[in-house]
Amino acid sequence: MMRSALWIPAFDELADPAVVARLAAEAEAMDLARATPLRPEVANPYLETIPSAPIEQTVRIAELTKRQDVELRALFQLADVGDALALDAVTSTELELKYAGYFDRERVQADRLKRLGHIALAPDLEYANMRSLTFEARQKLATLRPQSLAQAASIPGVSPNDVQNLLIEVERHRRVAAAGGKPS
Repeated sequence: MMRSALWIPAFDELADPAVVARLAAEAEAMDLARATPLRPEVANPYLETIPSAPIEQTVRIAELTKRQDVELRALFQLADVGDALALDAVTSTELELKYAGYFDRERVQADRLKRLGHIALAPDLEYANMRSLTFEARQKLATLRPQSLAQAASIPGVSPNDVQNLLIEVERHRRVAAAGGKPS
């Protein structure tokens, strides 16, 4: 088949077939968890064994999975679905459901770091004078001399608050320098 010069292959044509199958299984497990309801009379005997509070009305498997000690595989068995799904795909889906808030925060932080990557840090920044930063952050930044805000953010001991304050300090430094003054 003839393809134009602008043709871009789909992800599944580039990826390892095992990776594609795993991602498909995880998507299927997530869809099943979100779509499959469990009635109290089916779920409560299992919840009592954990122990976990009983439910009083029908609840989707995805919601029950968020509870501590509740296993997605067990809920799928109770609902008689997902038997063909690989255990690792079910485990990954369970983790995604249980820790969705944490994962979302981490993804937001990673996106933020990507955006901060382009903000260069002057090699002559006097971190010791930046009182808005914690003492530990000032020490580590002065020692390691990161080249960008993203690098600074990845240094252990430099908190998100320190990065925010560093951004403010860098902007102040740039404004003073642009005005012909000497940054303090």
